Amino acid sequence: AALEKALADLDAVGARLADRLERACMPPEEKVEALLTVGVFDSVLRDTCRLTHRFARILVDLMKMAGWDLGAAANCIVPDVNYAKPGHCRYAILSYICLGIFERFDSYDLCDDGSRVELDDIDVTIRRNDSLQQFVEHSALDPIELMRDFPSCDFANFCQKKYAKLIHPGIESSLLRNLATAESSLGSLRQTSPLYEPFVSMASSVWMLHKLAWAYDPVVQIFQVAPGAQFSMVFMENIVRKVDKMCMDHGRASSRPKVGFTVVPGFCVGKTVIQSRVYMDGPKQAS
Repeated sequence: AALEKALADLDAVGARLADRLERACMPPEEKVEALLTVGVFDSVLRDTCRLTHRFARILVDLMKMAGWDLGAAANCIVPDVNYAKPGHCRYAILSYICLGIFERFDSYDLCDDGSRVELDDIDVTIRRNDSLQQFVEHSALDPIELMRDFPSCDFANFCQKKYAKLIHPGIESSLLRNLATAESSLGSLRQTSPLYEPFVSMASSVWMLHKLAWAYDPVVQIFQVAPGAQFSMVFMENIVRKVDKMCMDHGRASSRPKVGFTVVPGFCVGKTVIQSRVYMDGPKQAS
């Protein structure tokens, strides 16, 4: 019996070694496929959403301290939305950040320089391997140190352009008016700004997610939902999990509830849908 157990243990060890050897000898294409699962993409996406929420919260706090009317700001972003609660207007600001930082995600070069690389112009194997390599390399770096040591790199360029597009100099001047800020530096990322670290961290996560998306075959697709669209459980998730009873009654009375706006875009990883997170438009309040 002892001999049989010893032989069984040896067989188990041999099987594990064979499995490791098989993975080590696996062709590069198969190694890539083993890594690129829906779960991997979803995990990186969740981290990206966490950092995007964090940046939006910091931005909202600065807006409050500067005396901004958040309701008016939200109405400028997505007009005429009926919020279930007054505080829900912050979702419009989160939407502005998310959709802005994810803009051009479907472009291979990502940076907003007016050019667009077509898929037909890229060899699939080269595209996948390069994207995965960039994902792995960037994930091992500290984005703050990368910005400091290589201020002209592609990632730093991406950060500067996205910041300039999302945070207009006039907005920044209002938010940071109590800080000593040179007029000429408004609209550009500065290490002294309270927005610097959270923005760079958010941008870094989007950069990595983009590189990961382009390592898949087919490429991960991004989508958002148009305002007024009917709610679909397949493609959408209500970002407000506890729906107000009045909104639910309203939804039953008029068939399906309607989308107010997209907060977080959705993604298609092969045939798997990662739902877009949307804010539902509630019933009009009686005046």
